Amino acid sequence: MFGGAGGRGSRASVASLEGLRNILRNETEKDSAPPAPAPAAQPAAPAAPAAPADDKQTLRGLNDRLSGYLGRVRQLEKENGGLQKQIDDILAKRKTPAGRDWDKVEQPLDDLKKQVNLTLDNAKLLLQIDNTNLANDDFKEKLEDEKKDRKQLEKDLEDLKKTIEDTKMNVKQTQKEIDLVKEEIEVDVLREKIKDSEVTVEIDSLNSNLSEMLNKVRGQYEKLAKKNLKETDDWYQSKVRHPEAQTNEAFVTGKTELKDLLKQKQTLEIKIQSLHSMETLQSTKVEYGQRLGPLNKMILDLEKELKEVRAEVERLVETNKNLLCVKMKLEAEIDNYQQLIHGMTVEPER
Repeated sequence: MFGGAGGRGSRASVASLEGLRNILRNETEKDSAPPAPAPAAQPAAPAAPAAPADDKQTLRGLNDRLSGYLGRVRQLEKENGGLQKQIDDILAKRKTPAGRDWDKVEQPLDDLKKQVNLTLDNAKLLLQIDNTNLANDDFKEKLEDEKKDRKQLEKDLEDLKKTIEDTKMNVKQTQKEIDLVKEEIEVDVLREKIKDSEVTVEIDSLNSNLSEMLNKVRGQYEKLAKKNLKETDDWYQSKVRHPEAQTNEAFVTGKTELKDLLKQKQTLEIKIQSLHSMETLQSTKVEYGQRLGPLNKMILDLEKELKEVRAEVERLVETNKNLLCVKMKLEAEIDNYQQLIHGMTVEPER
């Protein structure tokens, strides 16, 4: 029971409680007024950042807003504690009047506590939504950039594969032509060896073409064959007049010389064919030399282009690695901010 004296004490206590209730209502209106504009100021917060620096600035702003909310909540709790202490002191000094329902007196305080808790929860949810939206937008932009870089890299790799295949085909074709030229050169060398092993015929062909040279050689050897044949015939006719014992020897000698002449004729025919082959080989060398010139230039250009493509691929790989490192750093910073925000939200609850 409270210690009071008569009706005056009751009226004084009632008057004090009414005044206290008015004070609490005024404090409630004042305290509830600042958190109300929080949703109205919300649309300006989720502005899409254009760069990681803007994201950090936005997070700092949100952290400052949360710190303001938390400071306001602490102030309200402190004021609420002071009011509760005053109420407890008044209740300790005075007896409860008959028929007074103190639950109605404490109801505004409970409503104020609920409103403070709702405001704090609302601020936390808004901050989490803003952080989530910012992180989501940032990851979407990074994902789009990574997709574009991947498509460009795949396109460059396909072009590089095509270039390598074309280069391989050109190298194979060039190698075949080089092998053909080598074979023809080997044939030329063998013919030169055959020419050196046979009887050497000196021909002054500096100012005449190959056809005239061949006709001249053919004419010389035909004259030589006719001359040898005539000499053999004259010698044989002269030997016929000798005794019969010398006839067999002369016949054998003439036959041997005839064989030698036939061998010389075959040798001359081989040399004539060699000269024809030399002319063909020379023209072939010139033709392949003209064909190999552009191919060699093409090979050099392709090798240069291949080096440039390799350098570009290495640059793209390095750029991709750098972007991945930046992405990991940003994720680490976002985790640190989330941990910081979580720590700041957990501390007031304690």
